Parts: sequence; C-alpha cells; structure tokens
Amino acid sequence: MSNKFSPIPAKQLLEIILKELDANGTVFGYPSELFFNPNQGKLPTTIFGQPIATPIGVAAGPHTQLAHNIVVAWLMGARYLELKTIQTLDELEIAKPCIDMQDEGYNCEWSQELKVEESFNEYLKAWVIIHILNHKLQLGTKPNMVFNMSVGYNLEGIKKPNVQWFLDKMNNATDELTRMVAELKAVYPSIANIDIPAKLSDNITLSTMHGCPANEIEDIARYLLTERKLHTLVKLNPTLLGSSELREILNGKLGFKTNVPDIAFEHDLKYPDAIKLINALNSDAKRLNLTFGVKLTNTLESVNNKHVFPSDVDMMYMSGRALHPISINLAKKLQNEFKGELLMSFSAGVDAFNVAKVMGCGFKTVTVSSDLLKPGGYGRLKQYIDNLKDTFGNESISWPTGNQALENLNAYAQQVLDDERYRNTHFREPSIKTNRKLNYFDCIAAPCVDTCATNQEIPSYLHFASEGNYPKALEVILRTNPFPNTTGMVCDHLCQNKCTRINYDNPLQIRDVKRYVAENADIKLNPAEPNGKRVAIIGAGPSGLSCAFYLAINGFKVDVYESKSKAGGMVRYAIPGFRLTDEAIDKDISRIEQLGVSIAFNHKVNREEFSKLKNEYDYVYISAGAQKSAPFQIEGVESEGVFDPLTFLIGVKSGEIKAIGKHVVIIGGGNTAMDAARTAHRLVGSDGKVTIVYRRTINEMPADEGEIKAVMAEGVVIIELAGPEMIIAENGKVKALQCSKMKLEGFDPKGRPKPVKVDGSEFQIECDAVIPAVGQALDIDFVPTDLLKADTRTYKTFMGNIYIGGDALRGAATAIKAIGDGRKAAEQMIANSGLTKIESSIPYKKHSHRELMIKRTERKYGYTHKEPSAELSRTFNLVSETPDRQTITNESSRCLHCDEVCSICTTVCPNMANFDYAVKPVRYQLEKVLVGSDGTQEVQPDHLFEVKQTVQILNIANFCNECGNCSTFCPTEGAPYQDKPKFHLTTKSFKESEDGYMLSVLKDRNVLIFKQKGGIKTLSENRDEYIYKTDHVYARFSKNGFKLVEAKALTPCVRQIQFQHAVEMSVILQGAKRLMGV
Repeated sequence: MSNKFSPIPAKQLLEIILKELDANGTVFGYPSELFFNPNQGKLPTTIFGQPIATPIGVAAGPHTQLAHNIVVAWLMGARYLELKTIQTLDELEIAKPCIDMQDEGYNCEWSQELKVEESFNEYLKAWVIIHILNHKLQLGTKPNMVFNMSVGYNLEGIKKPNVQWFLDKMNNATDELTRMVAELKAVYPSIANIDIPAKLSDNITLSTMHGCPANEIEDIARYLLTERKLHTLVKLNPTLLGSSELREILNGKLGFKTNVPDIAFEHDLKYPDAIKLINALNSDAKRLNLTFGVKLTNTLESVNNKHVFPSDVDMMYMSGRALHPISINLAKKLQNEFKGELLMSFSAGVDAFNVAKVMGCGFKTVTVSSDLLKPGGYGRLKQYIDNLKDTFGNESISWPTGNQALENLNAYAQQVLDDERYRNTHFREPSIKTNRKLNYFDCIAAPCVDTCATNQEIPSYLHFASEGNYPKALEVILRTNPFPNTTGMVCDHLCQNKCTRINYDNPLQIRDVKRYVAENADIKLNPAEPNGKRVAIIGAGPSGLSCAFYLAINGFKVDVYESKSKAGGMVRYAIPGFRLTDEAIDKDISRIEQLGVSIAFNHKVNREEFSKLKNEYDYVYISAGAQKSAPFQIEGVESEGVFDPLTFLIGVKSGEIKAIGKHVVIIGGGNTAMDAARTAHRLVGSDGKVTIVYRRTINEMPADEGEIKAVMAEGVVIIELAGPEMIIAENGKVKALQCSKMKLEGFDPKGRPKPVKVDGSEFQIECDAVIPAVGQALDIDFVPTDLLKADTRTYKTFMGNIYIGGDALRGAATAIKAIGDGRKAAEQMIANSGLTKIESSIPYKKHSHRELMIKRTERKYGYTHKEPSAELSRTFNLVSETPDRQTITNESSRCLHCDEVCSICTTVCPNMANFDYAVKPVRYQLEKVLVGSDGTQEVQPDHLFEVKQTVQILNIANFCNECGNCSTFCPTEGAPYQDKPKFHLTTKSFKESEDGYMLSVLKDRNVLIFKQKGGIKTLSENRDEYIYKTDHVYARFSKNGFKLVEAKALTPCVRQIQFQHAVEMSVILQGAKRLMGV
C-alpha cells in the first residue's frame, strides 16, 4: 500500500470529469443540483481588487492540494481558494493517519505532500479545468474566483530556487498554459475560445512555523510585499489570544479536554509584537498600493493524546468547532485594537449555521476545511450559500463593514461562548463505528440497525412514520420487537448513539418515533395455524414474552410460568414510574396474550417441575431475570440505612418505601444506580441531597448517557474517581461513607481503564443512607448454574432442547437485549422444528441514489428534549412527553436511509479517493476444477458468489494518501482505504505500488490487471466472454452467468483451480469502466 499521491495528467483528469458530467450530471459523485450557479443569484464581493462571486472558499489544506479537489470546491461555490501551503522542503515524510475529524478536528499534517513543481502543476490543471467548466456550464464570462497562494515557513526557504520558481510561474505561466491548452484541445475543442489568464495569482498568505520570531514574520511579509509585489495576508495563531483567556474558553467554558502546552504560547507570536507587525506592514502595503491583512487563524497546537495518530507524534493541531469561539474572540480583540479597519479573512470552525453571522462581522472572506471533512463533504457548501442568500439577499449585497461590523463582532464573540453547539457535552466521543466487518463488496448497512439488540428495521419504520403511515410503521416494529410501548419509553436506544446524523447535527430521536407510533397505531395480528409444537417459558419478563410472541405468531402453543403476580419482570417492578408507565407495559403484554399465550402467575418453577417441563414440552426457554442485587462487601454494610438497590426501587414503586433520609449516597455507575439516584432525589425533599460515587470517571460509566445527563440535570452530584472503603456508622446507623481518591492507570482484563487508589487520599461523605448499586445476580435455583450456558448464536444449552436468553444467559442487561434474545431464540426453535418463520410483507422503500446523496449534504437539526422542571423532578409523574404528530413527521423525515445508501467514505475524502459505482446484483454458482496428476480435469460445484447491493466502492490509489479520515467515519470496524479494492489510474502509480488493479482499454477488449506481491492476474472482457489469466491458470467464462467454459493449468503443480478472485475482478471491472468513462 502507498500513502503517496500520484497525480494524473490533465488530459486524463478532464476526460474523467467531462465523461461523468455528460453521462450522469455529476462530478466525482457530486450531483449538478449542488453546483453553484451565479446566474441564479450571486453573493459578490471583491478582494485584492478582484471580483469574486462568493466570499466563501476552502482553506489551505487537504481540499486544495490536488487539482480535482480545487475544481469540485469551485463547482460547489468556493470562490476564494487558498492553495495548499508549499515550502522548499518538499520531500517530507508525513505521519499517517494524519486527520481525525470525529468531533472537534485534529491533524498532524502541516505541509504539502507533493514536490513544489507537482503542486504548481496541480494548481495549473485546476485553473484551466475551472475555466473549461465555467464555459461548458455557461456560468458567466469568467469564473470570478481568486487563487490565494500560501507559502512557508521561513525567509531562507522562500528564497530557495524551487519556491522562487513557483512564485514566478504563479505570476506568469504562459509557456505551461500554452502546452496544457494544446493538450486539452482534443478533449474540449472549445478551449480555443476561452480566455484563460496566464497569471494564476497575485496574492499570498504567509504561514509560518510555530516558534517563528516576530521579526522573521515581518521580514517575510515585507519581502512578499516589496519585492514580489504580492497582496499579502499573514496567518496568525490562536495562541495570540493568550494562555489564560484561551484555556478559559477552551477548557473552561467549552469543556474540551484538549491540552494546549505552555510551549505553544511561549514560542508563538505575542500580542504586542503582532500589533507592531500589523501596523508596520499595513504602512508598507499602503505605500505600495497593495492589500495587507491577517488570516485568522491557524490550527491550535496541542498535545497528542487521542491514540489516533502515531505515538511518536508529540503534537497535533486542533481545528473545527472548538476553535471557533477562540478565533472569533481573537478577531474581536484585534479588530477593536484597529477600530474595525483591519482586513481579515477567517477560517476556524465555520459551517453552514454560522457563516452568515461570521460574514456579518466584517470578514472579507471566509474559508473552511474541517466541516468539509465530515459526511457530505464539498456538497455541504450549498447550504452555506443558501443561508448567506437568505440572510443577505442576492445581487445587490452590502456586506457589513466599519462600526456596524464591529458591533456585530463584539456581540457574536459573546454569543459563541454561550452557544451549546460549541460546547463539549459528550461523555463519550460520538462515533458511528460498529463491530461489523468491512467487506470487499456489499458494505451498506444502517449502523443504528447493527447496534440495536433486536436489529430493528429502523429506517423502514421511520420512513413510514414520515409518511404518516403509522400502522405500517408499527408492523415493521413488531417484526423484531413486541414491546414498542415499553421500549418507546425506556429503551437504552444505543441506536441513537450510532445514528449517522451524529456527524451532521444531532441524532434522530428514534425512541420517540417508536413511542408515538406505538401510542397511535394498532394492527390486527394473524398468527399461523397451530403446528402442534409446545413451548414452556420460565419468566414473564421482556425476554420470555418476546420469545412467546414470535413463537405464537408462528403457530406454537406457549405456556409461560411467572413467579410474581404480574408479567413484565424487572421492567415492571424496578423501573421507576417517572420513566415508564404501567399502561405502556400492559398494552404490550395484552398484545402478546391476545395471540393465545397463557401466563401462569405466582408460579415459581422448582427442580422437580423443571424436569417435568423438559419432558412435556418440545422446547423450554429459560428467561428468568437478574432479580437479586450483587453482594457488596465493605465494612459497615450491615448498618441501618444501607439499602439493597432493587429492594429500594421495588419498594418505592409499590409504595412500601416513602422516605429514605436527607443525604443519600449511591455507589455505582450503571442504569440501576441512575434509577436509584433519581428515585432518591424524589424522596429527600428540596433540602436533601443525593450523591453518586463512582471509582472511574463519568466517561467510563456503563449507564446510558441520556440517563447520566438526566441525573445531573436533576441536581444529583457525581463524585468521580472515588473508591468506597467503609461505611461509618453511629449507634448502628449510617453516618458517612469513607472513600479514597482514585486514578486511572492501565486497563483491567475487560479493557476498561483500571482505577488505582491514591495513597493518603481518604475522605468522608456525610450521609444517612447508602445504596450500593454495583450489579445484579441471577435468582435461579431449579437448575445447576454450570448448566446455564449456551452458544450466544443459537441460545441452546447443553441440556437438549433447553434454550436460554436475557439476564439468565448474559447476566443483568437491558430490556432491549432481553427482547432481542427472546426473538432470536424463538427463531432458532422455529428453524429446528423444520418450519419457515412467518413474517409480514413490508412494501420496499426505495429512494434514488442521487436523492439520498443530495440529502446527505444538508444539515438539519432536530428537536431536543426539554429538561424536567425542578418541581417535576421531585414527583413521580412521567418526566417525558410524547411529541406531537408534526414533530414526529419532521424528525422521522431526517432519516438518511443508511440501509439503502452509505457512500460516506466518498464524501469525507477531500481527494475523492473513494469512488462509488453502480452494479447489477449477481448470484453465480461458481465451479472449481480438480486436476489429476495426469492432467485430467474434474469440474465440481464450488460455493455461491453473490453481490446483493447495487452500489460498490473502489479506492483510487492515485488520490489516496491514507490520511485515515474515511476510517473515522466508516460505520464498520474497517477502513475503506485499506479494505476496498485499490485501483490505479496510471501505469506509473501501478508500477510503484505493491498491489492493486489497473484497467487497460484496448480496441477489442478491456483488460483488468491485478498485481499482488509480484504476481499478476488479468481479466479480459470482450463482447461475449471473460478470459482470466494468472501465472498458473488460464480460464474462460461466459459473460452471462459467469459459467466456466474452459480451464487450463499452466504449471504441473496445480491440483485445484478456484475462481473466487476471477469473479471479484468481473465486478471491479464494472467500477473501473465507470470511473474511466469506458
């Protein structure tokens, strides 16, 4: 694998662009609907005396390194194009991966990855192709754009021959332009009629290294102004704000843990020096009739502590939303210093929702990078432009300047400090990555579905809910979950933590949609005819009743044995009433009972009866819950005032416990601890206090993040890194809890950070009640514990036709996991009975690929839950309300339908190195050839090869530098740049690589060539057949059905010939042809 760019010729690039544009109305996958058309409304401004059609652009960085990046950015409306910084040292080794944009952005790449001459060639290609596209698309007489050069990093380097050559060529590229126009004339003859200036740029932004002295910065800028006669901006670092104010904003008000070291402030430009520098250079520029200004800001140097970048990289550089308030406040400080008259260009955490505010602050231009490295990519720029038009109108725009702009900036600088969008409110870093393997083909799957314990068909029921078809939505839900009312209120909704919209705006409120559907729809269920099979289920909790539901639907006779007086298990008895109503539970259970499921209440199964059930029923499903609290061994645990957490929750819900004390301490960090804390909060009164003690940090708490936030919102105090050691009693009653401070060192056997006691750090928490909620245990005595084991794929124990699931199998877990186990165990019983599972037929929803790709460029925030009032949080009334119909319609309409289209990797790659292509699904029965020692052949059936999905992915080796960004956002455990077929566009790239594919287009055939470890394989396609060749094998296949026509062993050692790779190449060939317009 190679992490180096290998640029392609201008002619080849233009051919790829024009063929795709003509065939599909797209360029590198971006639909023409996203292109900016100045004929439909301009956002004009001027800079350096040049008119530009919009004031927005892409920042010097990954989006302006290769020609096609710049072209696509321009198509989307970027008209101020800050070219990637070049420097004399142009053969650097850049650490990889080098980009991490999961939330706030970080990178460890800071210079161009091409040689200086290659960078110039990329900029020239982009310059020419943009002029061609402007002509072809009839967007005006000129592209109305500015190429803004960026150079670094010291004066000595800038005066080196290669940088001087670059500056000369950017000023006058007549010879190179003439040659390129001649080369491209064969592809686009009308280029002869286009006026393409030979001067690519007369302006520059100076980027200097961290630690560059003030006098060096001034000398470089003065050189650029006075000797090169370039309009000049100086890029300033955010550290200019000062360590105290910067850290107060970043770590204090915003809550980010980013560690900005002292050295970052010590070696960067200081504020007084910056003011002197700006004043001096401003004077020089005015004298020379040139423009001078500043660019805010560079990225923020910080300690590499994220375990994304290589361990030998000491520093990483922060960007994105966390940088925005810092840089805006630096702009405020500077602009007030210069009374609103300093020319400033801005780039720090700009996005579609703040771009209008930023432009209202008087910035001349605004550029972006981090936001375009997230899903939607360059296509996000359309929303920037739409929002600017909505704010400022079209055509005759008067951008705010002077005092008005300064007033706006002063106000906005305060707003950003208070805006939730810039605060770190996550306990765990948001990510949609799952444990699903990333395969060569067929990688589309919704991460919400992958994560759901019941694998709910979430996009489907959201689709029907968005259309107001609630019965159909309920039908979809019931296919995998018979407890929609219950889980609509208390599901841990891990699906929402994996919603793709996390990387756009905020996750869909999936649980609320389910709740609304369950409350507003009902359907008639039609179970199969009785099949004569009988099943006994032990435990009428979520797992047992889920199993009963799916068995009954499929014609089984089901008898449930429940030890308590009501069904519902721990969900009914232990989950507080302010989270879940009895009515919701009853509605779900009633639906199950209507299928003919019988429940024997107050019926505790013993060993003798269990033995009888085994003999009388075809199957037995053990689903008894974890109804005992795990023992907590600590001195003083027997004191009065120590409550068993489950006894406490059950007692409060039943009305038996009405008081607990005034200061309650909860020990633990799971959902039971959160329920106990919120319940105690309702009992201690307004003058009481509830404290949670946890020996790790909030980030490691196993509880649902929503429940942790709810606890904190209600005023419960969480003491992190505190290890309980002793309950101190007085006269036998709880008086205090003694703890020691903990620190996290290394990891425990389960991979969690390991808490270690800090010696001499003991402290006491005064309290009159302690609830140790540290886990739950099973209460099953009718079968030996060692027999309560099963394969988690089959749920079948070693006791014959005895199945097990829920808490009985996995220990205390969530209701949705128990429900999932019940359904999956039922499916195993159905299959083992030789029956076919009955499923309702759901109309297939189908959106076009284009429609969904356009939708994936727009950010659209959904609603968020209101925190309950202080008064409500002291009662046992339900704290959440079911949203109204319109809210549900709007929310479910935000679904991106990741089960139909993914292609995230294609948009998060700034180089568009991941390419999606359409194929027809195939299903081939492959054959293999056994070769005898005498050369005789025997053809036998081999395995089935299937490609089920219509969209597949190629990785374009020439454009991929293995930055790692596609891995960050891929909803699998994999990385597209590593796991997808790697395709080379040029012979040079192919020869220099250790592996990959290349397409050779000949007159009579297309030949896909594959190289790996020195070996070569080819698949040739002519009109009627495929011909497959390796060093050892020759074979022919029909194009219809990939039927083997002929096979030959080319070396005597071959004894078996299989064709898995040949058939894979036939699919990859389709993508290669699509990419190259063949």
